[in-house]
Amino acid sequence: MERRPGIQFDREDWRVRPFLAYARLLARYHQHRVLHLDRLGALIRKRRRVILVGNHVLDILDPLLFVSELLRQYGCVPCFIGHENLVFRFPGLRQLALRYGMIPSRHMRETERALLRDGLLMLYPGSGSEAVRRIYRDEPYRLKWEGRYGFLRLALKHDAEIVFVAALGIDEMYYQSSLEIPSALLRSFSSERYRGARFQFGLLGPHLLPGFFPLPVQITHSVSPPFDLGDRAAARRSPRALKSLHERIWSECQVFLDRSLQQRERDAPMIDRLVRGGETLLQGIGL
Repeated sequence: MERRPGIQFDREDWRVRPFLAYARLLARYHQHRVLHLDRLGALIRKRRRVILVGNHVLDILDPLLFVSELLRQYGCVPCFIGHENLVFRFPGLRQLALRYGMIPSRHMRETERALLRDGLLMLYPGSGSEAVRRIYRDEPYRLKWEGRYGFLRLALKHDAEIVFVAALGIDEMYYQSSLEIPSALLRSFSSERYRGARFQFGLLGPHLLPGFFPLPVQITHSVSPPFDLGDRAAARRSPRALKSLHERIWSECQVFLDRSLQQRERDAPMIDRLVRGGETLLQGIGL
C-alpha cells in the first residue's frame, strides 16, 4: 500500500486535543503502560495492513488509552469496530465514534473498505459475549471467540497481519457483582440477548457511563508479534483449514494473554494489588 497505515490525526487539532488530555488524565490514574508497541510500529513503517485484535470488556477506556499512546508515538489510530447498540445508540457516543472513524459491528462491507483504505483496523472478536455475558470471576481473561471468523477471513483475503493486544487490568477496573441487570434495562438498549449480564461498580457506584470513575487498577497493554497464518491460500479455499487456523490463532492469543498476566503478577504496583485483592474478597463472600 502507498501511504502510511492508519487514520492520520494532527495532535494539535482542536478536536483531538481534548481527547488526548482526557486520555492523559486516565493514563496517570491507571499508571498506564504499553509494552512492545514497537512491534506494531515496525509493521506501520513497512506499510503492512494490520488487523489488531484484543480481549474485551464493557467500556471504551481500554481502547482509549491504547489509541492515545499509538497516536502520541506514531501519529495515527486504527479504524475501530464498535458495538452497534452499546456505542452507536448511547447518547453522545455516536457522534464521538463517527468522528474517530468507528464502524458499527456487523457492517462487514464498511469494515472491509476501511481495511483497504486505512490499512489499520482494530476489533474485538469476542464482542458482547466476552464483554457482557462472561462472568469475570468464573472466566477471568477468557477469549470467547467461538465461531468468530470475520477478522481471519479479512486478513486472509487482503494479505493483512494479525496482531494481538493483550489488555491487563480491564477485568478489574469495574467490579462485576453477582447482581443481574434487569431485563427491562437491557431492552432499553436493545440488548436482550445479554440476559444474565451482571451489574458493575466503580468508585461512585453503578457503572452507567463509559470511562466514569473506574477503580484505580493499573492498565497495561502488551502487543504481540504478528502471527504466522501459514498457508493462506489453503485457508481461503478450505473451510476445514480455516477452522483449524482459527483455533490455532485463538489458542495462541490466549497463551499470550495468560503469559502477560503472569508478568503482571510479578511487578504490579501496591494500589493495584490492593484493589484486586478487595475484589477477590467481595467475590469470596458472594457479592
